[in-house]
Amino acid sequence: MTAPTRPFGVADQLNCYFDSPAEPSNVHLETWLPGHLDAGRLSKAVAAVLVARPAARARRAANSRWRPVYRWQIPLAADGDPVTVTTWRAEPELDAVRASFLAAAPPLDHAPPFRLLLASGPDWDSLILNANHAAFDGQSCLVLLRLIAAAYSAAGGGTDADEHKTTAARPAGKLPPAATARPEPAATARPEPAATARAGRAARIAPWRADRRAPGYGFRLLGWPAAPSPRPRQRDADGDGDGDGDEPRPTVNDLLVAALIETIERWNSARHRRQAPVKITVPLNMRPPGHEDDLGNLSAICTVTAPPPGNDLLTAVATQTSRVKRHPPSREVSAALSAMVRLPLPAQAKRGLLRLAVRCAGPVVSDTSLLSNLGYITDALSFGSQVPARVWFSTTAHMPRGLSVGAITTGGRLQLCFRYRYALLGDAAAAEFADEYARVLTGLEASR
Repeated sequence: MTAPTRPFGVADQLNCYFDSPAEPSNVHLETWLPGHLDAGRLSKAVAAVLVARPAARARRAANSRWRPVYRWQIPLAADGDPVTVTTWRAEPELDAVRASFLAAAPPLDHAPPFRLLLASGPDWDSLILNANHAAFDGQSCLVLLRLIAAAYSAAGGGTDADEHKTTAARPAGKLPPAATARPEPAATARPEPAATARAGRAARIAPWRADRRAPGYGFRLLGWPAAPSPRPRQRDADGDGDGDGDEPRPTVNDLLVAALIETIERWNSARHRRQAPVKITVPLNMRPPGHEDDLGNLSAICTVTAPPPGNDLLTAVATQTSRVKRHPPSREVSAALSAMVRLPLPAQAKRGLLRLAVRCAGPVVSDTSLLSNLGYITDALSFGSQVPARVWFSTTAHMPRGLSVGAITTGGRLQLCFRYRYALLGDAAAAEFADEYARVLTGLEASR
């Protein structure tokens, strides 16, 4: 019996088109656990989730490549176990393991469209999820890992490897600090632009210590104490205080976006880059109430633009995001991209057309960078007795953007992952950019 199929959504299709060996279209979610997980139990937990949630085992139908739209097929069972296991001895080795594991998006032609790596270290484990962005957005990955954690916990019966010596013998303090010292607050005055900006065209991040021909991404993880943990604002009775005539109250997300704008402006100014308005893509979770656990690409995007010099940056960002909250976007992506996806051409032909358009027009029409914030999570990611000490998240950063920032908060502490294309930044430059972001964020938080 042939499994039923359904068409890809617009975002699904675009994420397929954007995928390439140099720029894998994948979402990364990683949790650091203070002890060790049992690999067999983890595989059984993943298998249970794949049975319970058919969308998690979707694959691209084999006969859909030359149709106008790819189609999803839900097989009766997964094509294989997505769990693999490796070991590491020092954190630089874990960094290399992560980069290698995320160097390609999981293939869509084999179910499931995600892979899970259990990277076991001397004292603690890192569990890394690599999901094809055509099948999952960031919120979907968080839901998926929660489901796996719940299945692992339910199947345990107290049989964790080393469970009898969990947090007492392997405290969170065993995990390496994200940095040795918290940076001093930076001055919050915004730099004057080097030249008059051309209207409509977004700034590009100045390349630095980059190998223009190098494929793939690097990852820079930054957490407390290197990065501050912004305090969430108490909401007014009528919401965020952004009704007509009220000044919007900046949220943590506004603070993160404003810090990225200011960091890019400072970065470019220090490198004498011709200035244009910095524009940040911000994904919005469009899941309706009661559907928070739905899997798939269920996000839309908006753009936040830096105000002219002399305007209060944080207020300008909060004003734009509050407007979007009142009037959410009616489509997942821009009208131009949506129209391209719907052209009556074979999907493979549209992929080539889109990639050509990105190469030619991308520097003119794309935003400067992207910031995606998954918000606050609880201990629902606990695997049995193993409560996550840190959680990291990142998403794609295709050129000409070349850099994305993923944010997530657990245990009241913010963790940031800077994903960067080697064609834009080298490892040392990315570390410099991340440290500057932390200084700017500290300064903006202090001024709130």
